[in-house]
Amino acid sequence: MSPLRDVRRRPLRSALTVAGIAIGVAALVLLGGLSERMSRLVEGGRDLATGQITVSGAGTGALTGMTRGGVLSREQLGALEGVAGVSLVAPIVMFPVSDAPAALPFTLAPHVFGVDLVAMERNRRSPPPRVHSGKLVPGPAEVVIGSQVARRFHVATGGTLTIRGKAFRVAGVLEPTLTGPDSFVFMAFPTAQSLLVESEPLLRRLAVVPGSTLLPIATAAAVFWADGEDPEVVAGRIRGMVEQVSVVSPADAARQIDRALAVLNGLMIGSGIVALVVASLAVANTMFTAVIERRQEIGLWRVVGATRGQAVRALVGESATLGLAGSALGLVAGALAVSALNALAERLGAAAFLLTARLALAATVFPSALAAVAGLWPAWRAARLAPADALRYA
Repeated sequence: MSPLRDVRRRPLRSALTVAGIAIGVAALVLLGGLSERMSRLVEGGRDLATGQITVSGAGTGALTGMTRGGVLSREQLGALEGVAGVSLVAPIVMFPVSDAPAALPFTLAPHVFGVDLVAMERNRRSPPPRVHSGKLVPGPAEVVIGSQVARRFHVATGGTLTIRGKAFRVAGVLEPTLTGPDSFVFMAFPTAQSLLVESEPLLRRLAVVPGSTLLPIATAAAVFWADGEDPEVVAGRIRGMVEQVSVVSPADAARQIDRALAVLNGLMIGSGIVALVVASLAVANTMFTAVIERRQEIGLWRVVGATRGQAVRALVGESATLGLAGSALGLVAGALAVSALNALAERLGAAAFLLTARLALAATVFPSALAAVAGLWPAWRAARLAPADALRYA
């Protein structure tokens, strides 16, 4: 009663069943790889958002024609610094490198991120980025770029990157993080502020008005709380003391991101599981057919002394073997598809899939277990058949 021998006795049927399982597993690997990539990206954003209080302007985004939220004025930035419990306010200027959308769905288009990187080391959850080459802190006419930006624009340390008509020297390239910084162009806050004002017509007109106190402005601010302070309490004080701002506390950010991530992962993983369930039905159908054809053989097992448990184990082992073979084939096919699609996606800006060890393990173990369960019912029915009744089918 060798499972492998029994599988090989019906090569065409077994091959079709294995192929059905493999297709389901490959679908799981692709959808799971997309989910893992999105999860890694969102987790990086979650770490950043929950390690600080994020404050942005409210209600002025439409005026400037910018896709982000409203800007924070000089007065609002000053008011933030005066809130009790605030230890540091790091203004941020963030805007797309170009007006073109991301080349691929589920990826980030390159963005300018103007901020004091030294100040961002105060973030309590997100580790500071590390450079692969060059230096971390850019000068006035310099930028530090993420790995995906370097790949997309074919530029390295010492090269030149043109942003909104202005050339910048690339002072450093960051190590890959699989999160937001891979798509960022970091520059000093004053440099990014000037570039924003020069490229936004309304802001430029406001800035040149005689006696204007427009600057400094920011699209957002990272607010860090003092040791011993409750960030939720500090966020509440900001809401009460600073007008016309949107405040996202660490708890708010965690709830919003976790909710969105749960929905996204549920859709992707659910689709993969449906494919596997369909494949398991193919296993069940194969095992039911095999049991009907092998009633005499099963009866002979019982006559020579095989117990019901042994018969069940032999038949379940056969279905598990089909599942394991299909899982292995599907995992290989899925991995090759992920590699090919990522190679294509990276030419357009960023890898879209991530094959992790836990995904590979799940794609191997779960389908095999599901196939074994699918074969359990026909195996149990076959084992209940009396030896004399089984022999009548000779």
